[in-house]
Amino acid sequence: MKIRPIQRIYHTFDKDERQEAEEKRIRMLLNLLCEMNIPESKIKFLKLKPERAETLKWLKTNLAVNNSHHKNYKQAYNLINLLIRTAGKP
Repeated sequence: MKIRPIQRIYHTFDKDERQEAEEKRIRMLLNLLCEMNIPESKIKFLKLKPERAETLKWLKTNLAVNNSHHKNYKQAYNLINLLIRTAGKP
């Protein structure tokens, strides 16, 4: 599955599209993680916006510990990297 990068924001109405794209990627990531060996608390924290950045960093570091041979590992890891890169942009 190919994932489109989030485009730059030029107008205020574009923020809604960016937010919608980020939420769609979070939902995709949650669907992938539900099959993997991840602590339930981290999945709950991923759903909460204030805890999301820290949880994504944790997942980037620790996802491979028990899931490196999972069929969806690469896709989940790429989604995590994309979400981390786009999280700091306005």
